[in-house]
Amino acid sequence: MEKTAKNQILDSDIARLLLKHRKEKNWTVTELAQRSGVSQAMISKVERGASSPSATILSRLANALNITLSKLFAELELNHNSMVLSADQQQHWTDEQSGITRWSVSPAGATPELIKVEIPALGQLTIPAAANEHLSGQTLWILSGSLDFKVNNQTHHLQVGDCLALTFASEYQMSNPDSDQCCTYIVAFSHKNQ
Repeated sequence: MEKTAKNQILDSDIARLLLKHRKEKNWTVTELAQRSGVSQAMISKVERGASSPSATILSRLANALNITLSKLFAELELNHNSMVLSADQQQHWTDEQSGITRWSVSPAGATPELIKVEIPALGQLTIPAAANEHLSGQTLWILSGSLDFKVNNQTHHLQVGDCLALTFASEYQMSNPDSDQCCTYIVAFSHKNQ
């Protein structure tokens, strides 16, 4: 992936961080594959920057490394010690497979942490329960469009202004039912004390 916009997180940035975290644990690619459920071949491609990982794969790898996806992205933020993260410094990452874009809105270390997400028309995303194990809770607030949010076999149809609170780790599926408009929402979450 080439740098297409200011502050876009590149595959090479993600590759560098995943490799760093794996080596800090003294794990082989095989060990990370066993712990994450991601194939060795895919891990090797991601660590070389040869493949753009989907949000699901990235979530599985981060969880196996005992770090949330947000903490992983926070390491890439420009001002680690700042109380302010101006709009022009907010980094974003786009999942090339789904077209979903994720912005780091809050400064590194902020609690709760704020993330802005945009799901394209008819876009879908599944997040495994393991990706939420390090969180004490999260709240989604719909800014534009609509979102079908399925958790524990129940689907919530969310519209602009609606808010959904999750207080437990579970797999969930999100889909934008609109064929013309993207869905944008803010998610706020806090990490469990470690």
